Amino acid sequence: MRILLAAANARKGDLDGNLARHLATLEQARVQGCQLAVFPEFSLTGSVDPRVHPGRALAVDAEPVRALLAATSRAGVAALFGIAERDGAAFHITQLYGHDGRLGGAYRKRHLGEGEEGYRPGDGPGVFQLGAAWFGVTVCAEGEVDFPWDDAAAGGASVVCFCSAPGLYGRRTDERGWRDGHDWWLSAGLGDAARHARRLGVPVAMATQAGSTEDEDFPGLAALVSPTGEVARLPDWREGSLVVEAGADVTVHPVREAVRCLLVDHAGRVLLVRYADHRVPHDWWGAPGGGLDAGEDHLAAVRRELREELDRDDLEVGPWIGRRCHTFWLGRWMTQRERWVLGRAEPFEVDPAHVETLAAEAIQELRWWSVAELRAEAPTVTPRDLADLLDRIARGDLPGPDDDLGV
Repeated sequence: MRILLAAANARKGDLDGNLARHLATLEQARVQGCQLAVFPEFSLTGSVDPRVHPGRALAVDAEPVRALLAATSRAGVAALFGIAERDGAAFHITQLYGHDGRLGGAYRKRHLGEGEEGYRPGDGPGVFQLGAAWFGVTVCAEGEVDFPWDDAAAGGASVVCFCSAPGLYGRRTDERGWRDGHDWWLSAGLGDAARHARRLGVPVAMATQAGSTEDEDFPGLAALVSPTGEVARLPDWREGSLVVEAGADVTVHPVREAVRCLLVDHAGRVLLVRYADHRVPHDWWGAPGGGLDAGEDHLAAVRRELREELDRDDLEVGPWIGRRCHTFWLGRWMTQRERWVLGRAEPFEVDPAHVETLAAEAIQELRWWSVAELRAEAPTVTPRDLADLLDRIARGDLPGPDDDLGV
């Protein structure tokens, strides 16, 4: 599992700015080939004292949360992020897990720390699934106790994410002050993470708030601690991100073998299919294609899929231009391994009556897209770098048959 750990500044009361930083980090995680981005405690709302600023807390279905969940679909990267949660008359410190545009779960902090008297402890372990992998969640002051960690390990977690926002006593006014605050968290927070990693035999991935807010400073740390005590981390207290690999395989078996045909016309436009499936909370566009039938080779599958989806059996295809392997949610976790082939054709339209027959396959529409339209309208597409891929093809720089086309 490739993970981006964010040491992020979460400004109090700045939902728009915090959301924008999450979206930018998800895009960074996509570019770096990550499957999960882990954010600190309170990362979306900023640290909140509900006795003073109850209006800064969010319900789980609030618009900023929905916007961030939607972004997990556009980026193809899952996110674990923190909010001060309003739940009726109660408040919780909550880490939300989102993937493929949907809420995958919520963990409410069970062991509260000093100054968190306005919150109610949650119940139930923090263990979530990403493909075939399970990961745990613990929050800040829970580093001092064992039971949240033990529950995560008992739930099969291959890695535990430790999300924190430990406020520093006193404001930081110079570099020495920041270094002292950071050194304290290296001893306390990183020390807790190392203890639990050794005790449970699983790696611990840390994401801590960083920098100054309106009335509080945070020591900033992103780190991965191995069960043997080895540490990879950011160098200091400043905002930043760390990309790590944890020993958890997300691939779901059996892997579904599939093909896609990138059909391009003389003007460089691409023919895409719009999918809308009731099991997924959004539409997306992709190249025609699908899974191989038993005993079928890839080229035969391409020709069959073009016949079934486009009602054409006269299209010339070739060469092969890359591969994709992605794990995704479609009512259940699946992993699909695709081979992509390039096709060339003059523009044509598919009979709407034929398109209607494809509804059972979740196909709703076919459309020719230019690169400019893809960039201007920004639909959810697969692969996410489709516009860049089309630019490469226009330059004659074709990917090789085994090149990775990305998520």
